[in-house]
Amino acid sequence: MPVFATLRLILVTLGGVLLGLGSAWWAVGNVHLDGAQTIGQWSVLEDNAKANPYEAARAARRGGGGLGPSEGVELITEVSADNKPLQASCAYLVSGPMPQGVLWTLTVSDRDGHLPSNPARRFGFTSLDAMAFGAARQVRISLGREVRPGDFVATTGLSSLRLTLRLYSPTLAARAPGRDQLPSVTPLGCDQGAAS
Repeated sequence: MPVFATLRLILVTLGGVLLGLGSAWWAVGNVHLDGAQTIGQWSVLEDNAKANPYEAARAARRGGGGLGPSEGVELITEVSADNKPLQASCAYLVSGPMPQGVLWTLTVSDRDGHLPSNPARRFGFTSLDAMAFGAARQVRISLGREVRPGDFVATTGLSSLRLTLRLYSPTLAARAPGRDQLPSVTPLGCDQGAAS
């Protein structure tokens, strides 16, 4: 009888540990859990690492500490404009405006912060090297596994897909940009056999 009680205690403890680790992993990976401000499909990452242990864990997991309150604003998205999860096996177009007069970077990675493995060693674009079109200086950046003309980032080697947009401006840190100031991510199609 004591053997069964010991075995039950071990199984309950193991189940509790696995459930706790699984829920912590989910909470750290879910950027919307703490009621993060959203602008269209983009989520604003606040610099709350000192006060919020989940945000500190998220920052460590994605490989950065975020922007300070006087530096600008950091936004991420893991969904397309039609609110479907981004998939590394699909192609997307990041197009539209960026806030005027602001330095910005757009980085392609997976949810854990790993960068794509492509021969060009291109992981994103910045306001200094991206082509801009029209009077509004809109961007058109393609993502996917097959090369496309213009600004392009290959997503080879990624199992998931996350876009991080950093806007370096003290004024934007105090007042986040509007939806009409940010690009959208629209799907262009998926590889054969990929889920759509």
